[in-house]
Amino acid sequence: MEKYTLKIKTLTPIWTGNANKKNTTLRETGIIGNLRWWYEAIIRGLGLTACDPTKTQCNIKNHCDACELFGCTGWSRKFRLEVDFNQIIPEIEIGTRKKHNNKYLKRKVEGFMSTDSFPLNFIPLKNIRKNEWYLLNATLNIIENYGALGARISQGCGVVKIIENTLPISNTKINLTESSVKKCNVSPNFNDFFFYKYQLNFNDAILNTIDKHKFWTHNHCHKDFAENWNQWRIMWENYGFLPIAFHLRDSLRTLIDNKNSRKSDMGNSDKGLKLFVSHGYKIDENIVECRIGGYDGNDIVGSLQSKIEKDYELERSLKHKLFSNGNDELKSCKLKEKKTGKELLEELK
Repeated sequence: MEKYTLKIKTLTPIWTGNANKKNTTLRETGIIGNLRWWYEAIIRGLGLTACDPTKTQCNIKNHCDACELFGCTGWSRKFRLEVDFNQIIPEIEIGTRKKHNNKYLKRKVEGFMSTDSFPLNFIPLKNIRKNEWYLLNATLNIIENYGALGARISQGCGVVKIIENTLPISNTKINLTESSVKKCNVSPNFNDFFFYKYQLNFNDAILNTIDKHKFWTHNHCHKDFAENWNQWRIMWENYGFLPIAFHLRDSLRTLIDNKNSRKSDMGNSDKGLKLFVSHGYKIDENIVECRIGGYDGNDIVGSLQSKIEKDYELERSLKHKLFSNGNDELKSCKLKEKKTGKELLEELK
């Protein structure tokens, strides 16, 4: 049977939990679901059709462009995905700064990480058209360079690097005929996306900062919290990532003026993800890179964008949220790259 391989290396943990939110197996369904989410947003931005999966009317005879590749009732997916990797990292806990319902909460950093690359095997089950291969590859490239793979990408998971790609890749641009392009009002639409990459430069080597216990882990009043500095050290030394996505999210929350809008725009189960962040992944011994992305284009998100584009706004907030006991170990926070969904879509046409 024909098989195409995508070899990836994890830069932050991949999370693909089950219905009970347990992350014991790297599940193909979790990766496929995330691939479809990005694929749908991208083709909506190009004017192709992607239904709302929560209330789709697609079926075997009449289905959208997304269901054509990923399947729907009566129409099976055109490929099978095989993953053979189950290297779970030691769990890390980060406590909340404030009580919620009169209790401090613990937020977990967990998932699967590789010290080397591992394969995702794509096995075609039906004829996959040239445009579909092109768009699937474009989706994977956008995930690699700006997004994340799997679940919990709003909590820092899923940043990957593609080491090898044997999927059929067309050198031509996508073929968009006038008859195939339709107006799409379903969200998310990739035209509304934005992406930032920031590099955080620390005054001291990051391993020294960990060993000196200077990163924020929990409120001193959180009596039942157990320190896990050895796990921090393992994550940095073995995998090259710094578990600071929750610190980054807390920093972004302080930049949103309207308190009532913070929860909806930072993502919840009712309205879905609008903002996502990454953990810090290693550039060198003193520098990590972090990603901030999102979509919607409303006034709240637009106001946040204008603030985080100013290095000093985010840097000032991070200095307060990253460290314990008022330590100021952050030398600089620099915006390294900014892209919009519209710009990335233009590169596909």
